[in-house]
Amino acid sequence: MSLGDYLKTQRKNKDWSQRDLAEASGISNAEISRLESGVRKEPSPSILKSLSSALGIPYEDMMRAAGFAIDESPSLQPSSKSLPQDLTEEELKDVYKYIEFIRSQRT
Repeated sequence: MSLGDYLKTQRKNKDWSQRDLAEASGISNAEISRLESGVRKEPSPSILKSLSSALGIPYEDMMRAAGFAIDESPSLQPSSKSLPQDLTEEELKDVYKYIEFIRSQRT
């Protein structure tokens, strides 16, 4: 299933219009239309995060639908002193997902 199909299915499961999702997520109605139609194929992780939060679905599922590889068992313990020690578990998950996104962009 493509990201557009996945997004449309999740939106319709909530009986929302594209405008409803736009208002709930802070993402423009035009951008949601481009994503669902497949015109926009590679949205940023921050857009995916906003959409998953608005729809109440796991961010990991949205990332998978967008084609990102998600490590199912990342170590949430900072392995480097350069990482801030005051991050919550959820914030650490986001950091590791973003790192994975950056790695996936390598050619």
